[in-house]
Amino acid sequence: MHTMFKFSLLLVGLLLLQGCSSSDEATTYPVTGTVTFNGEPVSEGSIVFDPADGQGPSAMGGITNGQITAQVPPGEKIVRISAVKTLDKKDEYGEAITESLISDKFNTNSKLTASVSDSGENALTFELKE
Repeated sequence: MHTMFKFSLLLVGLLLLQGCSSSDEATTYPVTGTVTFNGEPVSEGSIVFDPADGQGPSAMGGITNGQITAQVPPGEKIVRISAVKTLDKKDEYGEAITESLISDKFNTNSKLTASVSDSGENALTFELKE
């Protein structure tokens, strides 16, 4: 019985170590490009790359002055873009209130897609229009 307990502890320890292995981390590749909304560069926002098949990690990048900067695992992606503007209003806690600049059809309900390659350049262009 004592041997079975030791074996169980060893098995649990090995499983935990395997889960912490750095080999589980996805290799990522640089993604650049541009994002415009109604013809104007998105001044500041975020871009998320979700795996189209639902398998593997998502990746998030930034948008500054219409320029995308991200590190993304290769494969087919669903792309979600968001940007907000700060209003001249405060909430009941004194925090600035923000308003979404880009509709849900480009983020929560996005149909935007991209293919991220593990070889070659990943320069993407998204021209969003309402």
